[in-house]
Amino acid sequence: MNHDELETLPISRNTFYSLDIFNNVQFEKLAGFLLGCKTETVEPGTKLIDPENPIQRLIILLEGELEVKVEAQGGEYTDFIKPGHCAGEMSIFDNIAPSATVSAKVTSKVLIVPGDVAAVMIRSSHHLCLNFLQILSQRLRNNNKIVCEEQYHIRRMEEYAMVDPMTGLHNRRWLEDMYTRELVRSNKGNFMLTAFMLDIDHFKNVNDTYGHLAGDQVLISVAQTLTRSLRPSDMPVRYGGEEFTVFLPGTSTKNAKIIAERIRSNMENMSISLPDGNIIQVTVSIGFAERVDDDTVASLIDRADKALYHAKQNGRNRVCQNLGDGKMQLMKPGA
Repeated sequence: MNHDELETLPISRNTFYSLDIFNNVQFEKLAGFLLGCKTETVEPGTKLIDPENPIQRLIILLEGELEVKVEAQGGEYTDFIKPGHCAGEMSIFDNIAPSATVSAKVTSKVLIVPGDVAAVMIRSSHHLCLNFLQILSQRLRNNNKIVCEEQYHIRRMEEYAMVDPMTGLHNRRWLEDMYTRELVRSNKGNFMLTAFMLDIDHFKNVNDTYGHLAGDQVLISVAQTLTRSLRPSDMPVRYGGEEFTVFLPGTSTKNAKIIAERIRSNMENMSISLPDGNIIQVTVSIGFAERVDDDTVASLIDRADKALYHAKQNGRNRVCQNLGDGKMQLMKPGA
């Protein structure tokens, strides 16, 4: 290559070797291809790659910073390109229109390589091809990390949306999904399933006497004691206000009575420290019912709720089973 040809090159030898994209690539091997390229200084906001006006070309950043934006159904993803790296290489490899918009973040200087020239350069230099693959690999790793983090945050938000923030128990939204699944499973396999409804006795008096902060502490303490009184397979939910519900998969009437009495007794013997230093005790009433054929979540909970109402009407701090056909059976405390 003579002196006049070298003068027409868009970048110098030193600049060439300073760019990561040309790492270990011989300048002389690509200099001839660079004759058909040009450099440009672009102002912030200038679009260099636009999916709505696709032009196949490779953009190599010499100075400044580029911003990459990808719009998808889930929102917008943004990344940045530093000097020595490039944009547009994917379209060179797969010959598909770009999916991202690449703009100048700040005033930047870029080397623009036409798509057909870039394709020939890649085929001509083994090291250049490896450099592209390395850059793509780094981006893929970063994107995978971002996707994993996004999925984690989505899962966390979904969990938060289904958890009562005060008690830490699942809420009604979770109930609608998981209770329905459990009921379908129990109906299909003819498995035993029992539902509890639980209510804190005289809870309004706690709020009226000690204040709502005290009421919150009672709810938290009751939820914690309820969880400790259950088995890992049981499914407690804060139903609303001072009411809680539990689905107990694979639980017979005999075992349900034992578990219900354990909950009642543990609540009765629990001491609750209030924010003002007072220590109080509360009791709960519990109603339960067994799954029957053609039950829905609503019908099963409704029968348990009727048993709960019967327990409250007959002295509170009681466990009551709904036997069906309007028949109720109260359990003697401590039995």
